[in-house]
Amino acid sequence: MRPGPQAFAVLTRPTGRNESLAQQLAQSGWQVQIAPALRIRTRVLPETEQPPIPGDFDVVVFVSAPAVTGYLAQLGGVCHWPAHTLAACVGVATAHAIAQAFAADVRVISPDACSNQDSEALWTLLMKLADKPRRVLIVRGQDGRDWLAAQCAKEGITVTLHAAYCREHATWPEQALVTFARWARQDCPAVWLLTSPHGVESVVRQMDASGLREWGRKCKYLVTHPRLINEVCARLGIESGLEQIRVTRADEVSILSSFEQFRHVTPPLV
Repeated sequence: MRPGPQAFAVLTRPTGRNESLAQQLAQSGWQVQIAPALRIRTRVLPETEQPPIPGDFDVVVFVSAPAVTGYLAQLGGVCHWPAHTLAACVGVATAHAIAQAFAADVRVISPDACSNQDSEALWTLLMKLADKPRRVLIVRGQDGRDWLAAQCAKEGITVTLHAAYCREHATWPEQALVTFARWARQDCPAVWLLTSPHGVESVVRQMDASGLREWGRKCKYLVTHPRLINEVCARLGIESGLEQIRVTRADEVSILSSFEQFRHVTPPLV
């Protein structure tokens, strides 16, 4: 792909999930800074707590890829998935993680790539099952998927919430701070990729701590769910995010296309 006008990108997904995208953006002429918003670690269970067993449930919902790897680690690194238990998730990356962790032993229910990758789309699929689930396990971080849990409860489904990993606010390395300060001095607004409410909170918190809020208010943002538009606007004090914030599907092809669409957009002064 022929490089376009100079552009600046910030990738905030957890460590290990940015490198391929960064390489492709760089090949298109983007200056790229990887700055994970969150640090993800498997939750170590106390001796008095045992992880829930897949066979005790009709459906196990994994909220993310870290939920899959964290849960497998809690199970001791090996799990013979029971045939009667379905796995479910909302994203392509999570479905891939399930296949890697449990191989062909598990049937996965997930919205296709052309559908919304969210709880609402997954709930529709669950309600279309021939056998309505009676017991559902939601494997997550400290919180999340509350709407899905509430919908299950309304339908009389027994829901168990289990924390398999922990999210912590990451600290940007000095090199990233130097880069952001330089872009701010040069009045070069970047395009940020944001994928969760917790990530938005962490990014804005670090902008404030580094004196970068005003630059951040001039930047542009790609988010992977419409609900994140209001989150970004509220935390940065942007009155309307329609010009500065766009929604992209979470797959890499869509993200790359969305970055390119943003290359020629000049954000309004705020």
